[in-house]
Amino acid sequence: MNIVILGAGSVGTHLAKTLSMEEHNVVVIDKDPSALEKVAQSADVATKLGSGTDWQLLEELLELSPELFIALSSSDETNLVACALAKNLGYPKTVARVHHPSFLNRSRLDFSRLFFVDHFIGTEMILAYDIFKCVMNPGNVAVENFAHGAVQMRSIVIPDQWSQANHPIASLKLPESLLVGLVERKAPAGESSLNPQRIIFPRGNDLLMPGDEVTLIGEWKVMNQLHELFGTPSKEIRSVIVAGGSPVSLQVCRILAEEGIQTRLIEPDQARCRFLAEHLPHTTVLNQDPTDYPFLIAEQVHFADAFVACTDSNEKNILAASLAKQAGCSEVIALVSDTSYAPLLRRLGIFYTVSEKVSVANRILAIINEDSVISVASLYDNQAKIMEVKVSSDSQIVGIPIADLSSYLPEDFLIALIENRGRIMIAKGNNILAPGDTVIVICHPKHVDHLEKIF
Repeated sequence: MNIVILGAGSVGTHLAKTLSMEEHNVVVIDKDPSALEKVAQSADVATKLGSGTDWQLLEELLELSPELFIALSSSDETNLVACALAKNLGYPKTVARVHHPSFLNRSRLDFSRLFFVDHFIGTEMILAYDIFKCVMNPGNVAVENFAHGAVQMRSIVIPDQWSQANHPIASLKLPESLLVGLVERKAPAGESSLNPQRIIFPRGNDLLMPGDEVTLIGEWKVMNQLHELFGTPSKEIRSVIVAGGSPVSLQVCRILAEEGIQTRLIEPDQARCRFLAEHLPHTTVLNQDPTDYPFLIAEQVHFADAFVACTDSNEKNILAASLAKQAGCSEVIALVSDTSYAPLLRRLGIFYTVSEKVSVANRILAIINEDSVISVASLYDNQAKIMEVKVSSDSQIVGIPIADLSSYLPEDFLIALIENRGRIMIAKGNNILAPGDTVIVICHPKHVDHLEKIF
């Protein structure tokens, strides 16, 4: 697909890199030449110096036959105007990232129609719900839903005391509707500096070891039993502390309040505290620095069910999360856009991180593949993807047992689950795919382009 991206910030750069890995043709527009230089160094994409609201520049790019225009600049207004220009110039489809939630409210005005935007990406809302999933699923590093919630993916860390550790997966007494999809394992000490983690697409003879981060896929009823199967913690969430009064924090607190969860929000700016107190009547707003360790101790952070570091600064979130962990809070979540910090945070015992660029990229990838792919989740800095795919009547693999397809599929490509008329089943060798089936696939990103050919 030919794609034009406006904005070479962290989100635009990450998306451009991801799309180029999937062999899309990408052009990135930005007014900052140094930002474009960084994009060109990290991804195989073309760059164009200029403004996204320059209609002549957008018209010039039409000779490349772009199929999608994605506006990811830091300004909501710029993104909306750019989409309006692109659509009226003849771009088939437009996507706009917006930070302010008012653009998602259609009660009075339809901003999609006004600004010719086919898809809105509400950054704050996407991040808030991703954080909420982490809060409500203690013991799980990541959570995603598929098949309208009937299928769920969870990533957990195998506890040191798990009785079945170091046993082959095939010998584990796991429920039939539960599949081990991926394993992330720390590399041996001698290799750790070069590649601290390695991703395994497991087979039956592979082992699960203490400390492994394991991605499991299964029917949602079975997923609720994971704490019993693997000995991971399970508890009811009653109280949460949120550090920082950012727009994302505001949305997180609103969601928590709707769930009846007692919430305290810590923000150092007094004027911002007054604003938050007015808009969050069910949240206790505290005017203090969330990196003040004695204050965290005094607030009894260790009694909170979860601590969310959600300021506008990556560094401050890492520091606040580390201090909360040191103060004794068992479940700590940090909003950290730069995924390169993840190994450091894990060494500090902070397994729950949410990244803006990853969350936004996942949503856009689902839009790009919407004709064949219903949803998509990227894992481990885009080293693996879990995708929900609809089997079409034109698929060449319809009517063929999965066992007969294995020789045609690469090792890092796995058909994991099949939903057939509401029935969920683990994909086995004797299963035959039918038109209309929904299939959960785990694969390396390089195989994404083959999904349309296969299904």
